[in-house]
Amino acid sequence: MNQIGERIKAARKGSGLSLRALGDKTGVSQTAISKYEKGEIIPDSGMLIKIGNATNTTLDYFFRQNTVELAEPCYRCRKSIGQKEKDVIHARTSDWLERYLEIEHLSNERIETDLPDKADRHADSPDDIESIAVKIRRHWNLGLDPIENLIDSFEMHGIKVGLIDADKKFDALTLMYERSPVIAIAKNIPGDQQRFNLAHELGHIILDLNPKIDKEAAANRFAGAFLIPKEMIKYELMEKRKSLDINELYRLKHKYGISMMALIHRASDLNIINRNVAVSYYRLFSKKGWNKNEPGKEFPSERPIHMELLILRAQAEEKISRSRAVELFGGPLTNILGEYREPEMING
Repeated sequence: MNQIGERIKAARKGSGLSLRALGDKTGVSQTAISKYEKGEIIPDSGMLIKIGNATNTTLDYFFRQNTVELAEPCYRCRKSIGQKEKDVIHARTSDWLERYLEIEHLSNERIETDLPDKADRHADSPDDIESIAVKIRRHWNLGLDPIENLIDSFEMHGIKVGLIDADKKFDALTLMYERSPVIAIAKNIPGDQQRFNLAHELGHIILDLNPKIDKEAAANRFAGAFLIPKEMIKYELMEKRKSLDINELYRLKHKYGISMMALIHRASDLNIINRNVAVSYYRLFSKKGWNKNEPGKEFPSERPIHMELLILRAQAEEKISRSRAVELFGGPLTNILGEYREPEMING
């Protein structure tokens, strides 16, 4: 299979289209699409434009030089997803990562991964997980206070984060690329859910677990401890409580960026409330539908900006053209002035 053929196949899978569906959209048979993908026929520019329109990709995409081969990622999903949905997520993650690596190369700027030594990340118990979460915070100079921007903290320490538009059942995935951690998370979800997913995935990256410990439970424990350390939640709620107030949980949610339900779990894990009290809140949330949509104003979601800044800087320094910037950005460049216009240059 040649490069263009590989690109056509990736674009098709990233759009969730079958061979026949793409053929119908471009006015050719599924056999023709198959031959394009196998490199048996090279489509002309007109056909590539049609394929691009059908798959929401640019013409530049088919001629992009750098490709990445992703290792099998670890998925975090609310429900199991089929192979077709995984193909879509995989293709969109590959596309985003290729663009990220390309702008890093053009800018000659790559942030090395900054994690504590493995010996400092071994956990044999929940208490160890609590301690490791605090170690990471201290290693990254985050202290114990609420983390204002979680994605920014990840990117500053060499963990690439991308937003992926995918099936509603998808939450996040984690993989390693050239020994660097990569996290792709679902787009358009509430900020508290987004932050928990990120912290959960960081747990999978960070923790060196005793084989007897359940990995998912450990990652959940780490996520809660990372977002609101034990010392801070005990300061906010006190050592022991007979009950919690919904408004109290709502305010803590917006202070620390962690859901009300996760705060209840956290309080239960640390024996601030007993198991029966926690269960009563789980039932209340389920009855009122708050386990799906919590009451009150949503906590705002975050977006990765490091890649965007590299693209805008490269364009301002005329290392890349406007069209190249748009291609690397993966869509129209955001602009505070609304309609796009060339940046004003000031030469000193």
